[in-house]
Amino acid sequence: MALTEKEIGEFIDAAVRDHATARKMIEACPDLLNARWTHDETILHFLAIEGYVDAVRFLAAAGAAIDEANEFGDTALIDVAVLGNVEIAKLLLEHGANPNAPSNTRDNPLGAAVWSGNLELVELLLAAGARAEFDDLWLALQAGRVPPGEMEALLGRYGISPASRGGPVEQ
Repeated sequence: MALTEKEIGEFIDAAVRDHATARKMIEACPDLLNARWTHDETILHFLAIEGYVDAVRFLAAAGAAIDEANEFGDTALIDVAVLGNVEIAKLLLEHGANPNAPSNTRDNPLGAAVWSGNLELVELLLAAGARAEFDDLWLALQAGRVPPGEMEALLGRYGISPASRGGPVEQ
């Protein structure tokens, strides 16, 4: 039997406000853990984008899928990288999120983090094994929200050089 919007909404509220109730709901209906919500996102994905750290931690610990893509082909890690949310990105990575997850419509997590201009997030992803072999990385650097020199210096510490991709990034 398909879950109703009301049931999923009540589970989201419980995941945010009352983990004991959410746990009971999962026990009664395990399909809630990976139910889909807005934009065909899992509940974990939805709450990650909304910034509910404790709810994401609860769902990840309960066994929710970490790398499921939404209708746009994005994982939760890609979307929180676009938003520059280091705390949730770290939590997702600790629970096995793929730092090189592909997307149908956006950059991978590293390109999204470069674009967001969040140096701490870029470093977190690189330390987690994110690869910089994506062509869009340098476009993200040019369009990013931090002076390219700062981001280039960080990338350079990981052996990633724009010169190896055809020259320095234009300022």
